[in-house]
Amino acid sequence: MLRTIAPRIRGLKIGRLPAPIELTEIRGRAGGAEFILVEPFRCEIAKEFYWGRGRRTEPEEAFALDLMVALSADADVFLDIGAYTGVFTMAVLAANDHVRAHLFEIIPAVVAGAEKNIDRNGFGRRVTVHPTGVGSPDTWMKVPTGDGGSALPSFYSSDMRFDSDAEVRFTSLDALLPEVLAEVSDRDPQPPSGEGGPDVSDAEAPRVTVKIDVEGGENDVFAYGQEFLSTLHPDILCEVLDDRAKPRELMGHLGEHGYHYYLVGEDRLYARMTIRPDAHLRDWLFTLKSPEQLRAAGYPVD
Repeated sequence: MLRTIAPRIRGLKIGRLPAPIELTEIRGRAGGAEFILVEPFRCEIAKEFYWGRGRRTEPEEAFALDLMVALSADADVFLDIGAYTGVFTMAVLAANDHVRAHLFEIIPAVVAGAEKNIDRNGFGRRVTVHPTGVGSPDTWMKVPTGDGGSALPSFYSSDMRFDSDAEVRFTSLDALLPEVLAEVSDRDPQPPSGEGGPDVSDAEAPRVTVKIDVEGGENDVFAYGQEFLSTLHPDILCEVLDDRAKPRELMGHLGEHGYHYYLVGEDRLYARMTIRPDAHLRDWLFTLKSPEQLRAAGYPVD
């Protein structure tokens, strides 16, 4: 009865509710594909899927996951930046047998949780796990190990400070470009010599999708990812928090590349001329696709 009622209570944080300690895994669904999340007694996202009977409990979050799966249906490479235990990676790889993923997470215990999910789903050969952050390159951050307590920690950002012996290095989105290009079999993983970086035509470039959930650090991701954006033009699902966002700076990073902005709602996309953080809806789609192109592809757009 609780599993029926709880998801309908507006504002209730389902991930904070306990899952049965004897429950070792839960099956999830997104975009028509199924996957498995382990240890729902520790993972907040897996708890959601338990209480939501295989779906995320907030409609806008369920729609965002379905959206990313659909956008990645023909992708060659998927980047999960701020992955937590990797639910987006699991869903995207379950739906697309050919895509390869790069998963980024900064908390050691959460990285271990993501690796358990990867192993349980049999995705080990298709995922590269990076225990690093993405943002300003070659910076370091002290992070908690995440071993204490019953729940794996979430909602940590690069501007937080911790008294810890664990440190993680940050890399840039641009530094990942050669590795992403190399995922396509005929790519040279080393950038060519000379100025200007890789010279890749639109026809040759791999199809790339990106999910970013870095608790307000997205401007650093894009500031040091301009070559990545101009070369690959990825579709990007990005969390933009109402109390941490710097929308003018964000539009500066994206605008010159021709990106359109869409607020992700409960069951549709809302086309916007500018980025204005919403108090309730947190996810945005940044894509070169116009509203007309999205509608023609079957996406609901207002």
